[in-house]
Formats: sequence, structure tokens, C-alpha cells
Amino acid sequence: MTHEEYTWLDQNQLVLTNIRMTPEQQRMVFQIYNSVTGENKKTTSCGRCVMNVKKTLKFYYEKQRDKN
Repeated sequence: MTHEEYTWLDQNQLVLTNIRMTPEQQRMVFQIYNSVTGENKKTTSCGRCVMNVKKTLKFYYEKQRDKN
């Protein structure tokens, strides 16, 4: 996870919870997810898919936070 990605997640921690995201937030969440995992998931509004992406990002975010 790059410093910019970590900073964005740190400033937008609510996106990792069960809230409705703006289209811009959703694009950014999937962009960070793809960067961190090396996958190429398309942005979707599928609830289960979004929650799995958020869950994975939360894991990487907390892992990075614990290093600091």
C-alpha cells in the first residue's frame, strides 16, 4: 500500500464501514484494492462484493497502521 493510498484511507475511514459511498469513493476503494492485491476487480455495486473488498482493505490498512 502506497503512502498516498494509506493517507486516503486514513482520511476516509468511514468507507471501510457499512456506509453508502459516493461514486468517487467507490472508484478509489476499488483502485486501492486492485493496487494492493494485484487483482483487476471492476467497480461494482454488488453488496457482497463491496463488503469483501472493504474487509480486505481494512485488513491491509490496519496492518500498515500497526507498522507506524
